Amino acid sequence: MDLGFYVDENKQVVPYTNFMRGDTTYATRGFLVMSGTILGEKFHFIVNHWPSRGATSPARERAGYQVRCLKDALVQQDPGCKVVIMGDMNDDPNNKSMTEALGCYHKEKDVKTASDLYNPWWDMLYKVGQGTLLYDGKWNLFDQIVFTGNLLGTDRSTFKFYQSRVYNPDYLITDEGQFKGIPRRTHAKGIWVNGYSDHLPTYIYLIKELK
Repeated sequence: MDLGFYVDENKQVVPYTNFMRGDTTYATRGFLVMSGTILGEKFHFIVNHWPSRGATSPARERAGYQVRCLKDALVQQDPGCKVVIMGDMNDDPNNKSMTEALGCYHKEKDVKTASDLYNPWWDMLYKVGQGTLLYDGKWNLFDQIVFTGNLLGTDRSTFKFYQSRVYNPDYLITDEGQFKGIPRRTHAKGIWVNGYSDHLPTYIYLIKELK
């Protein structure tokens, strides 16, 4: 299978096949698809961990394109299903991997079809100023949950999106020392700090009227 080529940070042209042999800097991890029903409605969840920021943007753009094709295939095979895509994308909501490769919209009015993807995290990062990891004093929001347009709207007879949130209680934040203010890691610079993760969790609310 021809996987194409990638220009690395040294401007060397390298076949993508080279990245599929254990180098997770460039190669995306596999996509986990979980399918089932929630109160009678069919859902597909695609769980991701895209290539590291050690690789430049095209590595994550390719991951985004692969997931977009996977989403399209699920919708084609299962019309009317709801698809939720979630994970550590190693990119922010405005990066090309999310906006162009995966094809997410950040304004509800731009979502035209049931299978278009909506990204609710734009305002959280760029207006509220809250992210999921802090790097060089600046928040990033890599841990995103996006979903198909049939989860938007006000008809609560079926599941609809209500809110998106970053979970950031005090116990998840380092409260002293040189790492004060950042998510409390399990270890830092080889020192065990008894924390949880260098990323904060995200979650969304889906609501449905029960009669």
